[in-house]
Amino acid sequence: MRWQWISLGLFLLSATAHAGVGVAFDDPFFTDSGLPQQPGQAWQGVPKQLPALPEPQSWSAALAGKTWTLPELSSWALAHNPQTAAAWEGLRAQAAALGMADSAWLPSLTLSTSASRRQAVSTAGFSVPARNSVMPSLSLSYTLWDFGLRAAKTDAAQAQEWVAGYTQNQTLQTVIFNVTQAYYKLLGNQALLAADAKTVAENQKALEAAEVLHRAGQATIGDLYQARASLATAQSTYAAQEQTVRSSQGTLASDLGLPTNSVIHIAALTADSSSPGQLRQGVDSLMHAAESANPALQQARAQVAVANANIHSARAQGLPSLGVTGSYGYQFQGGFQPGDTWSVGLTLTVPLFTGFNNHYAVRQAEATARQDADTLAATRNSTMASIWQDYHGFQGDLAAYPGASSSLANARKAREVVLAQYKVGQATIQDVLQAESTLAQSRYTLIANLVNSYVALAQLSQAVGMPVGAKQP
Repeated sequence: MRWQWISLGLFLLSATAHAGVGVAFDDPFFTDSGLPQQPGQAWQGVPKQLPALPEPQSWSAALAGKTWTLPELSSWALAHNPQTAAAWEGLRAQAAALGMADSAWLPSLTLSTSASRRQAVSTAGFSVPARNSVMPSLSLSYTLWDFGLRAAKTDAAQAQEWVAGYTQNQTLQTVIFNVTQAYYKLLGNQALLAADAKTVAENQKALEAAEVLHRAGQATIGDLYQARASLATAQSTYAAQEQTVRSSQGTLASDLGLPTNSVIHIAALTADSSSPGQLRQGVDSLMHAAESANPALQQARAQVAVANANIHSARAQGLPSLGVTGSYGYQFQGGFQPGDTWSVGLTLTVPLFTGFNNHYAVRQAEATARQDADTLAATRNSTMASIWQDYHGFQGDLAAYPGASSSLANARKAREVVLAQYKVGQATIQDVLQAESTLAQSRYTLIANLVNSYVALAQLSQAVGMPVGAKQP
């Protein structure tokens, strides 16, 4: 009767569920309860166990007041930027994966214990007394021969560790380049802010000169208005540049792994600062060096090695394997004398037919290897193109520097001459304002040239794959 009631209950439950009666049978765990009622509505769920957001590392008051150099900032970023830590942990994880692959070369030893209480009925209908039994056992298994499957997996894991290593190196160079780029951007924006301050002061002097001449009846009210408008424009440009400097500071702080509101003191760049020196190597030498130094290129080469090892692994999966197994156990059973059990044997596994699974696994591995080889060729082409472009871009900035420096020197002298002429009535206010505009533009051009040349050098170093701490190419 018990089984009849259970069967009847299961039948009614199944019939009710298929009939769609009752929401509980359609969603017994109420998984739809927190979902939007219709498309287009935002999900309002509140996860209970999300990890807390990490806080960025802040530096001490002594470090905050220090004037930092680019090498010091780069060292700080390598030690505190989360990207470098993540890349390092990824390399460690892949090293552990190599250890897992190497473990296949050792035997597997397992200790297990089973405990049970059993009661049975004899064929005559009499109940046999319940018996307790405990049986600890020790099992050993070892693969003797697998036609290179373990070796292929070990090779793949080793090559994958190379990929992770080159990925870490690429991350280090990316962090250093980002810090370098943000450093020079902040340096340039601070120099532009100083240049804007000079422009404001020069426009203030021009306005004062116009006011003096206007009171003396030697300048029109129009001259006065033009000088005031020029000063207002210079002041608004200065105010906007202040915010640009704050934005650049936030970018550099983020690349360093610091809060974006951190204040970073660096040495000032002036219009009299020198440009980078000439390169010691030609573009062909740099391209040749990149073939063995660029981490992205080496990562692509290591990925090809991974793909080739996976081909051998896929082929070995379809071949026979031979292993040895052994076990030993000791059984304790109530009512009987304890006894030991053991076994030793060989296991030959021959995959006769797997539904063409191995065949397609080999095809997939071979196609992946060809794809990785094509990716390697594309990576090499893009790397060489980057070196070519960055090299000639840097040379162009160097070639433009003397002209920009000469233009600034001449603009300074022209502004002094025109202002002196204006004070004695030999020049107009338009001449003064034009000279000041030319001087401001010359400052901007020279500062931009300096910043661009250093950034271009950093780009070239990254494209070549200069190791961390190496000197310029």
